[in-house]
Amino acid sequence: MTLCEQLKEIVDDYLTRYPNVSINGLAMKSGVGATTLRRIKNLSIKGDPAPHTVLNIISSTSNEKCLSKILNDHDGALGELLQQSFGHFVETDAPHDYDPDLNEVLRDQVNYFIYKLSANRAGTTKMVVGELYGKLGMERLEKLIKMGLIVEKERELHAKNKNFSLDLSIAAAHLPELVKFFKHDEVQIGLNLFYSMSESLSEEGIQKVKNIQKDAVKKIYDVMQSPFYEGEIPYFSLNLAETMNATDKKGAIQ
Repeated sequence: MTLCEQLKEIVDDYLTRYPNVSINGLAMKSGVGATTLRRIKNLSIKGDPAPHTVLNIISSTSNEKCLSKILNDHDGALGELLQQSFGHFVETDAPHDYDPDLNEVLRDQVNYFIYKLSANRAGTTKMVVGELYGKLGMERLEKLIKMGLIVEKERELHAKNKNFSLDLSIAAAHLPELVKFFKHDEVQIGLNLFYSMSESLSEEGIQKVKNIQKDAVKKIYDVMQSPFYEGEIPYFSLNLAETMNATDKKGAIQ
């Protein structure tokens, strides 16, 4: 079966099990457009859906949030796509969860940064939220607390799920705001890092660079999770890599 055929089977099975749920209802639950779902159901979609669209459909129809279980429950073209796109998140054996409902809440930029700070091991405080986002931040914070997504413990704010996995399209939309936290004038005094490199490479070279980056990400993750290095300083690291022009050889370099 093709990827689209597998997705059609999943959507059809869900709508059969829940006859009172419409395509529009599934669209609201999954965050995937009703038009896209109809095209999947009719096998009229052009090309394969984006990986996070696939993940949203599977998570919402199975009510499964554990990323590693989602990846292990599917084979064929669907399983290959999931492993290729999200396998690196579970290689560290971290309990990452994928929740479409949480993703929708974190589509809002202020919500996202408040939740992200709260998801750090040390959490954050109302003072920090107020300093960063003022009255708007405090209003959003109160809503997140009322929704049960953030809890306050001894004046510290902590996210309900610290090991959340964010929809890639949502994360990318927040990147410009995240980069604003980068203080370029501190590079010269050694307080942060900045490297931008580009070169024309073969597919083999691109894959080698990606393997190096993945290895670095695992090592950084291990440091961040180690109680030995636990502290109070909010710290972030970005790891991006991309071809600078369109390519039809995605399978070879992704």
